[in-house]
Amino acid sequence: MGALVSPMPTFGHPLDAAALRRVAGHPEQVVGAELLRREDGPERGVRIVRLRSGEVDVDVIVDRALDLGQASVRGIPVAWLSPTGLIGPWYAEPQGMGTFRTFFGGLLTTCGLDHTLGPDEDDASHFRYPGRDRQAFPLHGRVSTQPARLIAYGVALDHERPHCFVEGEVRQASVFGEALVLRRRIELDVGGRALRVADTVTNAGYAPTPHALLYHVNLGWPLVAPGARVALAAGEPRVATDSARGADWRAVEAPVARAVEQVWEHTPRPAADGRVHVAVLNDDLGDGRAAGVEVAYDPATLPRLFQWRVMGEGHYVIGIEPGNLRIEGRHAARAAGDLVVLDPGEARSTALELRLLHGAGDVAAAADRCSEHLSAAASLDPT
Repeated sequence: MGALVSPMPTFGHPLDAAALRRVAGHPEQVVGAELLRREDGPERGVRIVRLRSGEVDVDVIVDRALDLGQASVRGIPVAWLSPTGLIGPWYAEPQGMGTFRTFFGGLLTTCGLDHTLGPDEDDASHFRYPGRDRQAFPLHGRVSTQPARLIAYGVALDHERPHCFVEGEVRQASVFGEALVLRRRIELDVGGRALRVADTVTNAGYAPTPHALLYHVNLGWPLVAPGARVALAAGEPRVATDSARGADWRAVEAPVARAVEQVWEHTPRPAADGRVHVAVLNDDLGDGRAAGVEVAYDPATLPRLFQWRVMGEGHYVIGIEPGNLRIEGRHAARAAGDLVVLDPGEARSTALELRLLHGAGDVAAAADRCSEHLSAAASLDPT
């Protein structure tokens, strides 16, 4: 075992297992990983694991692909929740734009596992079923409405890096179709503010299968408010919707009635650690506190970055969306030779870090990380 990692300070004190035994009757007085179930309305029956680090509280939605729902740092909510609210996957409408009926937003919605972005249709002949030569995909795919099998959750206080965690498996499968399995582990250090999401997708089927993945990070008020900004080391983005033309993607404006969504595609420059860092930062929420959310990922596995912005009443949100499929979809990716296809038994891993920021020091440090970049001669692949 390597050298012990010093625990993160919680309320000014480093808390490991021994320290917690001295100051708390039970670890859940300060930190926790609690399996709960929502019990009313359309969310009735939905299981969640609530992770608490002493700094961050976040709901991991077990029955929604282990996606992330409500999240806060020192009591400040940072995630956007859609008008649907948290809703059971059994209400899914898996055709066309029906995804919007159950798109709850939250800190993270996973899109995939064989399709992302707009509704589409593609060839299915590789599955060799005579009655099905085409397949249709709803907006952003199906995985977010698949319940997970919960493998483990808890608080690992005696670990070299004390943390709370959730681990599970999500299967997206069809008879004579895809069989893709997502294994996900989410960790949050005791006293920490950074969520680490580690995913591995395996083709458990019998045929080569396209694999598309997009992490839909959704940020809302009070973080998203006039005066906030998007921080990213990148040149001018590609305008993906007419409504984004001429708009400042870095700015946050006051909500207006009937605003139209705006989408950009960025070509970011990785920082010195080889990862892309992008953040939404707010130096003053209105009460003097600074906050933000920073997203970090490896562009070798997630080569696309989209930004979604709606400055509308009732839909006041900024989405940060790293993914692996070009915005034109599977047909264009296949033609360009960059469609990811998993052979039977093949697996691919990705990772995402979500750092919830609190205080002027946190926000300034994130702004510095987001402005770093490698030299023009450096490879995008940190390996």
